[in-house]
Amino acid sequence: MNPTKIFGLGGMQEIGKSTLVIEYDKHIFIIDTGIKFSDTFITGVNGSIPDFTYLAQNQDRIEGLFITHGHEDHIGGVPYLVKQVNVKRIYAPRIAIQYLKLKFSDMKIKTHVEFIEINKDLVADFGDCKVDWWTAQHSIPDAFGIRIKTPNGNLMMTGDFRFDYTPIGNLTDFSKLKKIGDEGLDVLFSDSTNAMRPDHSPSESDILKDIKKYMMQAERKIIVTAFASNLTRIKAIIELGAKLGKKVIAFGRSMVDNIDIGKRLGYINAPEEIFIDKKALSKYNENELLILTTGSQGEEMAALAKMSYAKHPNITIKPKDVVIFSSSPIPGNRSKCELLVNRLYKLGATIYENGVDGYLHTSGHAYKDEHKKIFELTRPKFFMPYHGEYRMSVVHGQTAIESGVNPNNVLIANLGDVYYLDRHQLYLSNEKVYFGPVYIDGNVLSKANTQLIKERMELGENGFVHVVIAINKKKNIILGKPRIVSRGAFFVKEELHLIEEAKRLVHGAILYTIKNEPDWTMPKLKQLIIDRLAPFFYKIKRRNVVILPTILLADAKKDEEQID
Repeated sequence: MNPTKIFGLGGMQEIGKSTLVIEYDKHIFIIDTGIKFSDTFITGVNGSIPDFTYLAQNQDRIEGLFITHGHEDHIGGVPYLVKQVNVKRIYAPRIAIQYLKLKFSDMKIKTHVEFIEINKDLVADFGDCKVDWWTAQHSIPDAFGIRIKTPNGNLMMTGDFRFDYTPIGNLTDFSKLKKIGDEGLDVLFSDSTNAMRPDHSPSESDILKDIKKYMMQAERKIIVTAFASNLTRIKAIIELGAKLGKKVIAFGRSMVDNIDIGKRLGYINAPEEIFIDKKALSKYNENELLILTTGSQGEEMAALAKMSYAKHPNITIKPKDVVIFSSSPIPGNRSKCELLVNRLYKLGATIYENGVDGYLHTSGHAYKDEHKKIFELTRPKFFMPYHGEYRMSVVHGQTAIESGVNPNNVLIANLGDVYYLDRHQLYLSNEKVYFGPVYIDGNVLSKANTQLIKERMELGENGFVHVVIAINKKKNIILGKPRIVSRGAFFVKEELHLIEEAKRLVHGAILYTIKNEPDWTMPKLKQLIIDRLAPFFYKIKRRNVVILPTILLADAKKDEEQID
């Protein structure tokens, strides 16, 4: 009997890009295919996805893509996957299916993928392998955990989850979790995002109490910003607005789309008359308005940012307007969020933030006590932390040990590592699978742009110096003085002595080379300029300035400019 192979193309020791592959014999099961959004240091890059080469090479064996829930870090890579790999079936919750269909339409993807809506009673039979689901709680109405049964043992992925005993959405299927444990669970993959947070996550119903309090106190219009994908929260706020007699309007494409999908699928069942169009804004008093908007993370192009700059075409923030942040900054966004809040304060708005002003947001990810509960119910033999950074995975592993998992059976995997589950024993094999990442740069998807991103980072941190020198190749002489242009490296008017010394270094090095080395080449001269100036600028400025040499050949029939 062949072993069951397990490897991550994303989601191992990272948050985002969730893509787990389970393979047995002629069956390949893909659990989620997400995107990892870029941080502020990767300039101009939208995000990254896994490399799908292995899946493309083995696409005939893919039984399907199995989606836990409809958040971007779990479905954002699906359009790129189906463009490269023949995926015949996608098993997904109802709301995730609608999100994916909208993505396919926006990206003009024509595919014959069969969408299969999952529920807690569905069992997908693939002969010697079977897949079933359990209902989970998260910040989106439809969320599921997945179990895959193979001849070598059973594996379960929690997906993103939390336990809320007074929820405003669906309940966790605790009886199914206990059944999974009773039937024997060999490997558990579990969401590690909040593994370092002690105790239990706050209940969503507690969040609404504080939000309601501030909404009732508001004298003018109310602006609530939250993750558009947190449809459970959005639904509750809309229903709260209806009870308070507010008129609801949404701004930001993702917020508008998600509310529209929620209404069509019946998740949002507030009276239709409370929703208004931007054209009707002038018909209502300011204190009647409840505005739901994107931009809680300080995104420059989001609707709330435009409001904060007083550049939004429909909404003007005035003194005593209330802005509620029903969110918390994700890592890397805190400075942007603080700048956004400062701009809103300058406009005279009353700001309420999570933590500072009470419970206005709770994470959709389990804390330590909830992790202990999942171990208690499922009693896994092996545990692999998933969807968390390394430090989170380590702490999650410690919780597993405290909950009875053998310390030798807690495995923190690297991306691309292939593990074998063989007759209920799990171990690391010698196999490796290439995982990428592949960066999404605007509308371009490329495997070869890692160097481009490195260059952008260097330019952003150090600036550049452009050196231009003209040579008469026939006479082996330099025409005039070298020219130096600086952008972001130093202020030329205040560093004239530095510029003159740099010109002298370039002129001397190039002149010596062209006079004494008959076989000199353009690449050699360019590298020579870099080699002379890089240590010079570092010694003076303690900065690794990017140096861009340009050499003009003045003796050709047509002047030729060669630029790196």
